[in-house]
Amino acid sequence: MRTTRQLVAVLVLGLSPVGLAMAQSGATVAVGGFETDGSVGLTREQYTSLGRALGALLAADLGGRAAAKVVPLSATPMNRGRVDVGAARQAATAAGGRLLVVGSLLDQYGDVHMEARIVNAATGEPVAVIRGDPALASREQLGEAIAALAERLAQQPGVGVRRGDAPTRRGVSVDALVQFGRGLGLEAAGDRAKAAEAYRAALVAAPGLSEAAAALARVGG
Repeated sequence: MRTTRQLVAVLVLGLSPVGLAMAQSGATVAVGGFETDGSVGLTREQYTSLGRALGALLAADLGGRAAAKVVPLSATPMNRGRVDVGAARQAATAAGGRLLVVGSLLDQYGDVHMEARIVNAATGEPVAVIRGDPALASREQLGEAIAALAERLAQQPGVGVRRGDAPTRRGVSVDALVQFGRGLGLEAAGDRAKAAEAYRAALVAAPGLSEAAAALARVGG
């Protein structure tokens, strides 16, 4: 009977047996970038920058909500909106992460669908898929959607819930997110001066974007 109950729990939570074991052990979580695909309104380069920004904000929001330790992988290798999951897994394990979170964003004429995949960082085995809030489905709600996705991730076994107020990020524009993500890419490439310019542009578009302010201070802006 106990085995049956455990199997039911695995099915209900969407966890693999290995994922369930890791969940019970309280694994450290590493957050990579977001894979992005869009139809109109943004260039491919802008979508890639947006993917970096969303990954960084998800790590920040999840770190403020989850009981598990959260490790941001701000320099996750990306090519044309696709995350190099193999490299992300290596970075995750090197940083002590046992679970890796990789997001995806599908933007169809400004209507967005967002989800996050949790995988075993060591083996690549899928653990769970967490979908975004369908009520936050417009491009201009991306900041709020990331906060809501972090809240749902924080409730997963192995990530755990730590009580506290979740950020809303209401009013953070797409332009601010793109500039923030562009800065992250430039910083990872070693161009701190241009990264600072991008972070300053992000703050002009969204003065309350604390992650951009911290990044600007980090590169000496």
